[in-house]
Amino acid sequence: MKIKILCFSLAIFLLSCTGSPELHFRDVEEGKRILLGESIDLTIEGLPTNIDSIQYYIDNEIFNVKNGADGLVVNPDELKMGQHTTSALVFLNAGKRLRVFATFTIVPPPAKQFRYDVVNKFPHDSTAYTQGLQIEDGILYETTGIKGASTLRTVDLKSGKVTRSKKIGDSYFGEGMTFVGDSIYVLTYRENTCFVFDKHSFGLIKTFNYDQPREGWGLTYDGTKLIKTDGSNVLYFIDPKTFRVTHTIPVFDDKGPITQLNELEYINGKVYANIYQEDYIVVINPLNGVVESKINLIGIYDHKPENNELNGIAYNKQDSTLYVTGKMWPYLFEIKPQVL
Repeated sequence: MKIKILCFSLAIFLLSCTGSPELHFRDVEEGKRILLGESIDLTIEGLPTNIDSIQYYIDNEIFNVKNGADGLVVNPDELKMGQHTTSALVFLNAGKRLRVFATFTIVPPPAKQFRYDVVNKFPHDSTAYTQGLQIEDGILYETTGIKGASTLRTVDLKSGKVTRSKKIGDSYFGEGMTFVGDSIYVLTYRENTCFVFDKHSFGLIKTFNYDQPREGWGLTYDGTKLIKTDGSNVLYFIDPKTFRVTHTIPVFDDKGPITQLNELEYINGKVYANIYQEDYIVVINPLNGVVESKINLIGIYDHKPENNELNGIAYNKQDSTLYVTGKMWPYLFEIKPQVL
């Protein structure tokens, strides 16, 4: 069971209740942190005796109805990470109503921390503004950005030599990419366009336009849905046939939302993500948005602080090896994460 923490910030007040005692939720106090597995008791204390029923709301929708003064125990595993509101509408036999409000944020516990060991270091094109990186059938594929220089290419892993390249278009800023069968999906930054190319010929198969989210950053595929980022803390799950968003998952660690999610790789049921302008990778549970671990890559390459950041994660399923690089880095690193 994954442990999550609830951070509650409460603002409680009454409606239509002159002279009533102060109401409060039994198990919730200002700033209290509650681990999942420790049930959250939203029973209201301080109620008068003439209770008819209580309606409980979460995010403005009825969550449960209890007769009399019966309480409510909530399992936060049913909710997404992030901020929520809850309220209780108390109906009295005399026709009066009391109301209790609260806001809370669901965040996970601290992520496991990993360092890295460099297993191998290979040459990499230092002019490549790397945006997407993936190994498919033993071949390294890469997309590069910057308008007028955006490409889809194959690269010889050991020599770093570009073996095939296709310009995406002078008016497009290339971003992340992924494979769906024999098709390569390539995002663009602010042009609201996703290109689909044949992986064998690099011929254009079709294009998709998208309005939500408007920006394209990272892209990966979980075997059923595309997973896309736009620089926020949200993972967008997309139907690869229609490019319509089916659902979203906000991403959080124990300190709050993890924004600037960038290049992605789907590895053994988890989403690995670069963070824009940061030298670490977060490993996300795509079912709930929890950052379960972080790989600290500070010091792997001494790069400029801006527009030269770590960006590019590739996983070779054939031998379970992990590769990383960055924008205009002269090296591609094979790494092995190690628990701190």
